[in-house]
Amino acid sequence: MNALVLSALAMVLLLGVAHADEIAVPSWVADTYQYVKDDQVTPQEFEHALEYLEKINVVKLRNTDADAITDFVLTYYEIAGYDRSKLSQCSSGWYITGYYTPHETDHSGRMVTVTIDGVDYKFREDFVEEIKTEGWGQAVSGEYLGWYDGSFHLSEYALDAHGNKLEINAVAVDQSIIPANSNIIIPSLPSPWMDVTFTGSDTGTAITGRHLDVYTGEGRDALEEAYRITGHGQVVCMGMQ
Repeated sequence: MNALVLSALAMVLLLGVAHADEIAVPSWVADTYQYVKDDQVTPQEFEHALEYLEKINVVKLRNTDADAITDFVLTYYEIAGYDRSKLSQCSSGWYITGYYTPHETDHSGRMVTVTIDGVDYKFREDFVEEIKTEGWGQAVSGEYLGWYDGSFHLSEYALDAHGNKLEINAVAVDQSIIPANSNIIIPSLPSPWMDVTFTGSDTGTAITGRHLDVYTGEGRDALEEAYRITGHGQVVCMGMQ
């Protein structure tokens, strides 16, 4: 296991143990889960650490029929004061990324021509290139420039894959695994995202298998949030419909 994690695990022996009749996840244990998200330790290594910490009563999980990481995340979710009863079909091993809507006003590249329906428009080049990754962006004019099906489009607002307005609680899913418009909660995300009920209303060519892409909003702050929620080994649950 990563030496940093081993050092942290050893230090907990100085911090006391959990009472047998109550759930417990020390904050330092919750912090080491970030190593899994950052792909610095494997989920299996973290699970072994949790098993050991339970044996010495440092961690006390609310055991379910799920794997150890799912039990860990749901226990911490409960300790944080959230309602576990609204979660179902939880599983670990998901890769979570974020996407957002860039603003042209945050870009400074040279102006380039983009032709849409036979009409030429001028936009910042770095803004145009970012839209090819993010899907949509707000131009200086206030209109939204989108890229899909190999061409650019204009709209009054950013759209999801079904042509509906892209909302802050949208998440792109592989609809062969998660049905369209399912309610989804990702309790392993940092606050405030851990208690958001997302809707699986979007899709993406890169979103396959156990990979979800969470829409975080518009502008630079939303970009920072997209970076903040990105991680491996995360837990995904179905929310109540």
